[in-house]
Amino acid sequence: MSNSKKPYNLALGCIESFYIPHPEADYANAQDVVYSMVSSAKNISIATWSCFKDGRELAVKGEVVADLIYELQTKLEMIEKILPLAFQGEEV
Repeated sequence: MSNSKKPYNLALGCIESFYIPHPEADYANAQDVVYSMVSSAKNISIATWSCFKDGRELAVKGEVVADLIYELQTKLEMIEKILPLAFQGEEV
């Protein structure tokens, strides 16, 4: 096995390019993933709110809030990408 590193592919840093569902995944798996990600997004939202004193004054470094917002945005983008698969097998 080689110790050489693969060159960094900037395009794969984008969720749109990186996310590929597992070939054996079905709508039930997608629903589980979406549920987990929504729960995580809610926790990030609460953590972000906790960064403010009295809901107005920033109580931590702005970088912390920016990181939390970026993480929340990433989760929402992933949910958006997975959501169609979550309903493929269900009758509407």
